Parts: sequence; C-alpha cells; structure tokens
Amino acid sequence: MSWRASANALLACFTALACGVGEPAPRSLAGARPNIFLLLADDLSFRDLSGWGQTRFATPNLDRLSAGGVRFTQAYAGAPECAPSRGTLLTGLHTGHAPIRQNSSARGQDHLRDEDVTIAEVLKSAGYRTGFTGKWGVGLPDTPGVPYRQGFDLAFGFYDQRRAHTYYPRFLYHNERRIDLPGNHGFDMRRLYRYNAALDPDPADVNRYDENGDLIPAGVADPAEAVNSQSLIEERALEFVTESSARPFFLYFATQLPHGPAIIDNLGEFRARDDYPSVKHKEWAAMVARLDSFVGRLVETLEELGVWQDTILLFASDNGYSMCGYFGRGNQSANWPDDPFFRNKGPFRGGKFSALEGGTRVPFFVHWSGRIEPSVSSVPVWLVDLFPTFAELSGARYEHSIDGVSLLPLLEGRAGDFPAERPLYWEKNREQAVRLGPWKAFRKTPDDSVELYLIEEDLGGERNLSQRFPEVVSKVERIMDEERTDHEWYWNPYETREDFEAKRERAAELGQLQVSRQGNTPD
Repeated sequence: MSWRASANALLACFTALACGVGEPAPRSLAGARPNIFLLLADDLSFRDLSGWGQTRFATPNLDRLSAGGVRFTQAYAGAPECAPSRGTLLTGLHTGHAPIRQNSSARGQDHLRDEDVTIAEVLKSAGYRTGFTGKWGVGLPDTPGVPYRQGFDLAFGFYDQRRAHTYYPRFLYHNERRIDLPGNHGFDMRRLYRYNAALDPDPADVNRYDENGDLIPAGVADPAEAVNSQSLIEERALEFVTESSARPFFLYFATQLPHGPAIIDNLGEFRARDDYPSVKHKEWAAMVARLDSFVGRLVETLEELGVWQDTILLFASDNGYSMCGYFGRGNQSANWPDDPFFRNKGPFRGGKFSALEGGTRVPFFVHWSGRIEPSVSSVPVWLVDLFPTFAELSGARYEHSIDGVSLLPLLEGRAGDFPAERPLYWEKNREQAVRLGPWKAFRKTPDDSVELYLIEEDLGGERNLSQRFPEVVSKVERIMDEERTDHEWYWNPYETREDFEAKRERAAELGQLQVSRQGNTPD
C-alpha cells in the first residue's frame, strides 16, 4: 500500500469513528489530493472507441476504464478546434471569455498571457509536480504562452500546433531546450499532405510499409534512424510518472493521436486486414489502437509503482468529428460526411470547426479505482469543468471567476447537487451556440435567426423548434449577447471579414504578428 493510500485509510478510520460505529464514512473527494492524469486525444471521433460503438477495431484498455468509471454521455469540448479547446481546458474559461478563442487570431498563432491562470499553476501552488507532454498549441517558443511559463515543471513535445501535424519532426522541445532529431531530417511532409487530401491518392504518395508492417518514412536518409514523435512523448510521460510517484502529480498528456495526416510507425494487426478498404483505414485504426495500447502500459506502470489507486484518470477528445478531412471527403462545407467504413462520426450534425453538435460533442470518462463507483451520467458537462474539478480534488484555491463547475458531485453520485441547467456557450468566428438543459441553440451569424433543437431526442439537429418555443429562444439570445466579452485580436461574432482583415493589418503595423519560428510547413 502506498503512503497516500495508507494515509487515506487512516483518515477513513478516524472519520468512521467520528460518525459512529457501523455508519459509513462520507466518500467526499474534495481535498483527496490524488495524482491527476489527463489524457486528451486529438481529433478522435465520437465512435472511435469500441465501447462507444466502433466495430471495425477494438480499444480494450480504454473500454475497461470507461466501464469502471463515470461515463458522460453528453460531454462537450470547450471549442470545436484544437487551440481554443486546449485554452478553455487550461483556464476554465469558455470561448466568450478565454484568452485563446480560435486556432488563429489576427496576430497568427496566438498565446496565453502572463496574467492568465492555468490549472497547472493552481495545482503547483498546492504542492503538485506538474507535467505536460504532447501537443501544446497555445504558445509558440519565446512567448509567455509556452508551458514551462504557464505552471508546468516539465514540458515535452510540440509547441507549434502546425508542426504537430507531423509524426516525424525535425525537433521537439524539452522546456526551453530544442531537441534535434537528425534521423527525421528530410521527411517528406508535402507528400503526406497530398496523400491526406486525396480520396483516391496517387500510388506514389501512399505511405509504404515493409513485410513486418514497419513504416518506411519517405525522404529520410536512413529509415532505421527515423523516430516517431509519439514514441518519445509516451516514454517521457511514463518517465514523469515514475519520477513523480512519491508526491502528488498532474500530467497533461495531450497526444497527437489520431490527428492526421494518417501515418503510423507500425501497422500491427491491421497489416494483413484484407477487409479494410484502404491503407489509410488501416493507419487510422492502428493510430487509435496505439493510443489504447499506451493506456494499458500506463496503468501497468502505475500499478507497479503502487499508485494506481491514488490516481484519477480522465480521458476525452479535443473536438468533434474531423476524420473525413483526412480521407479526401471534404470538410465542414459538405457537413462532414461520415466515413462509410468506420461509421465513427456519431449521429450529430456538422463537425470540427463548427459550433454545431458534431463539432463539440466528445467521448469523455473519469476513472478512479476504488474511489469512484461505475456509473453513466447524462448530465451535460464540458471540459471547461476540469479546472474547478482539479482544484477541488487538490484542495487548491483560486480567486478569479471562471466558467466551469466542479464535477465532484457527479463523480460522488450526487447529481442533484450539480447545476444541470447551467448554460454552456461556444463561439467560432461569427457562429454561436448554447446548450441549456435539454436544448441546443445555434446561430450562424448575429444576423440570422436562432435555430433551436431538443438535442436529447434530436441528436442530428433535424427539427428546428424555434417557432414553437419562443421563450427558450429569447433566453438563449440573451446568453449569446451577454455571455461574452469582445477580444481585441480574435474574430468577434458581430464583426465582418473586413473587420477581421483590418485587425490583421493593425497587428502587422504594430509588429505583433505571431509568426511561427518553427515554420509553417513541418518538413
């Protein structure tokens, strides 16, 4: 038994005595100070886990943890694209208040500021060791937004979200230090982008694998010297867990998987699958399977260290469906058609980059062995809620106002103590959306009428009920108008494209363009 488990057992004993012989001790999680492991998948589709309905491949480790924890059936990301989703998660502020509101502002790839408070800073103040590995996306090098200036003791991976498109980068970052990967120099990223964009790619652009299923990376001098970024990121994550096991730790593991372009270092069991329609489908399945395999290794490591029962694990995707964009089937302009083989989109309308349900609904579960009872919650929640949840778990304090609400009542089986009717708000350029109890409202621009859907029974958003429920429309219109503040550099909903272009010109005049020092094309 670990030191923390022993202390918790002793505390439970004293609490039971105080409550009276034979009376069960309260199972409050507040101040329990567990290790916190947050695993954020990148562009994972809603039905990419076999426990969520995928039938073409299996994710046994994630399925097992989901079944043994609290599975949230109506969970949302804080934004329908990568950077703002991460920004809302880290700050507990939705896209009407957050410092990062879209993938790019008028200044380019924008960043967190010195004055922004992240959950890592809050946990660090409570004595946690804090780590980040993977894809950051909210602060380029030499800006205040880099993770080691936002509360993380360890930062390892990609800071530039565009460079994170490649699994064979020329370098990664370890805090402020650039780690060169000479074996990856020359990797042909332009070919991979062509492969990604084509429904029927040129055979010369298709990724090549040997008889063992190992990738032959195009363009590198020696394929044996090339290294997949995920291998390094996974190993550094496990090292951090091992190094930190004697004290409470927080690890934000923001994997690239399975964000495209589709590629994998080894196809594994999918190499010989003759029933798969393309190499891309084998690669996508292998990418998700690799993520699942890492989760298995993680649990084994935590068990070997004796801290598995001291660790709460949370799993989610960063935004809604995007896979067809990597398979040459178009994107939001075509309403993100489902993949006909995997059928992994889910029943929702729209996809990534849209405030519609398909852009924001994500798989999400929380597992804590021995402390959280297995259950299914249909209460609407979002990843903005993780900030106050982690703070309450750690006993940490923060003084500023945020938009999230702690999930502890739902994790403790006290759903009646959770404000299920509170509004959830999103904006993306001119689009706005609100979830209010059973309702989902969407407004394409402030000049358009509000669409209203009873989303609990109309998952596809097929029946607009705005004419029948004008009082609900009035409520969500007030939320859309009031539940936000303007941002100097991002595209506010009431602004036109001309307004946004004027902001870009102003940013250039002031010398504030955030141009990636890592380059826009990860080659």
